[in-house]
Amino acid sequence: MRTRKMKSIPVVLTTILLSSMMLAGCSKTGETPSTASPTAAAKETTASSPEAKKLDPVTLKWYLPQGAFPDAKAVFAEMSKITKEKINAEINIEFVDWGNYDQKMQAVLASGENVDLMFTSNWTNDYVSAVNKGAYLDVTDLLKKYGANILKQVPEKAWEAPKINGKLYGIINTQVLARTPGMLINKTYADKYGFDPSKAKKLEDLTPFLEKVAAGEKDKYAFRVKGNDDQLSYVGSALGIEYFADTNPGVLLINDNDTKIVNLFETKEYVNFLKLMHEWYQKGIIRKDAPTITDLDADEKAGKYITRTAVMNPDVPANQADRYGNGKPENVLTAQFSAPYMSTGSIIGTLTAIPRTSKNPERAMMFYDLMYSDAKLFNLMNYGIENKHYKKTGEDLIETIPNSGYNVASGWEYGNMFNSYRTSPLQPKWFPAGPDMNKAAISSKVLGFSFDPSKVKSELAQCASAISEFKAGLITGSLDPDTALPKLNDKLKKAGMDKLLAEMQTQIDAWKAANKK
Repeated sequence: MRTRKMKSIPVVLTTILLSSMMLAGCSKTGETPSTASPTAAAKETTASSPEAKKLDPVTLKWYLPQGAFPDAKAVFAEMSKITKEKINAEINIEFVDWGNYDQKMQAVLASGENVDLMFTSNWTNDYVSAVNKGAYLDVTDLLKKYGANILKQVPEKAWEAPKINGKLYGIINTQVLARTPGMLINKTYADKYGFDPSKAKKLEDLTPFLEKVAAGEKDKYAFRVKGNDDQLSYVGSALGIEYFADTNPGVLLINDNDTKIVNLFETKEYVNFLKLMHEWYQKGIIRKDAPTITDLDADEKAGKYITRTAVMNPDVPANQADRYGNGKPENVLTAQFSAPYMSTGSIIGTLTAIPRTSKNPERAMMFYDLMYSDAKLFNLMNYGIENKHYKKTGEDLIETIPNSGYNVASGWEYGNMFNSYRTSPLQPKWFPAGPDMNKAAISSKVLGFSFDPSKVKSELAQCASAISEFKAGLITGSLDPDTALPKLNDKLKKAGMDKLLAEMQTQIDAWKAANKK
């Protein structure tokens, strides 16, 4: 996940989900992933590698979307001590602001700059488009030769997702690779209004509770949504919809065995969702200015929102405590709407590529393999330096130090998130919770299919333009679907949607034929 960092961005993503689930290692030997704790794994970093002495010294450059942190260079210097010892490489990491990342990476890739690693996805720095332009190296053989620890941790079936024409151009960042749709709820208000989240099996079940919150908490907002949200990334599978991009009207219905591409805005599932949003808007559950808002970070940190849709993962209550739990993880309640669902989109939402301009692709893969096997290295990246940016409170438990100068905490964005320290004793241990969620996931019927828009670029762009006119109003409920959707669908027809959907169907049918066992 996609999943986004839940200040939203991704996405890249979380709840206490104690169902049992997967990690079928990608190695042919059938090896299972290590269950060592981060602390145990970290102890292994002290041993130097004799192989490192045989390698020429290099500096690896890595681009990531991320905020600015005053102590970043000090943290990266500590990381370089480990990588220097292990593979004779120092790390030069450049954080680029979330909002500027896509544009910046397009310029970097076009310039021919020597870059060794780069975050890529289906929502920023688009993976498929970059591969089609020849921007990334085929890492199929590099992964087999230098990525043993990566292959142990990533479920074998997941590798189908980033394949393009049978080759891999992206490394999967290990995390919960399936999306589990649900809702976060501040316990204080659930208790106050007598609401039991365990009884909420779909969004509609929250309506009576949200009505009470809207009426009784005039200085709060009952439900969080904003004009530029991608709500399908949070609840799509609960609605029975698998989508490809929030600007593409073509979708699949999960229960359709024929895998027929249909127009999202004509499906009863999505129409009913939009009608529910309109109902909530009219009842004051959604704030009136929601369509025009694109950043809710300050309001969330101020605790103004009581609920939000989200992708459910084991660390959600801990990392959303300051926004939806009055600072306490135990105050973040969760409602789960359906089982974890693994799709191409949920996997390629967070990948790392080696650009074709890299002068050290082998070393880049060696380094990235360390981000899976070396918990100390991973947690330096994630939380910074012990006793300066966080304090240990248990074997794999930490407390972050406020205003310390470093707290990236975006483990979904790089390496193996299951190496991450926990920030709350209420969070289940990543092993086995994370692999178990992957194991229990329902796989998409088209897992591994990626749509190539090259033949319908104009139609896709025109459809995206039409959708952008209505999207903010529809997802925030300010527009009535009964009157807005006929207008939108008419514009989509004129924009060439039929040609777009037909091309998508042709590609899916061809993919299915090529992948018949």
